[in-house]
Amino acid sequence: MKLKKPSIQMREILATLAKKVVNREPQTRGRRAAVSIVLSDRIAPKVLLIRRSERDGDPWSGQIAFPGGKFQAEDESLRQTAIRETLEEVGIDLAAKSDFLGYLRTFRTHTGDMDVVPTVFLLREECPVRINEEVASFMWADLAGMLSGEANSTFRVRRGDEFRDAPAFKVGAYVIWGLTHRIISSLVGEDSP
Repeated sequence: MKLKKPSIQMREILATLAKKVVNREPQTRGRRAAVSIVLSDRIAPKVLLIRRSERDGDPWSGQIAFPGGKFQAEDESLRQTAIRETLEEVGIDLAAKSDFLGYLRTFRTHTGDMDVVPTVFLLREECPVRINEEVASFMWADLAGMLSGEANSTFRVRRGDEFRDAPAFKVGAYVIWGLTHRIISSLVGEDSP
């Protein structure tokens, strides 16, 4: 089923995004990864989020994220990494079912050892989501609600013996914080480091 014409809300988001994305792959240092910001529903803009499966040794185990992963030697670009990882993790073929809008700026992980490049795609049609073992669940989250401040919250992060409150979005059962929060905030709002 084809999606309807973009709403004013989606047109505003896309217009702002057009000023932030670039077609040329951003520079990265050392280890690198790509995530897919998959936009859908041109009437009430949504973004695809996943809850990562719980796995020992995974610093992002159980967290809310975008589909994506590490660059592999066979990937021609970080765009290809994002497309491959999205197909593996949620069964959506972005190469066939979406328009590539561009790359956002590079983000550094909290561990400081990897650069993550968000790649933005707009689905041309509704697509079923089929998660693999790396993904515990998924959600099409209301993008406008997060960007308007309606979903603003905090998340208590523990690092060793210290606790701190991190900015977050609360959307249904998902609490979105850390890198994913920073990327969403940067979509049409002010970038944060």
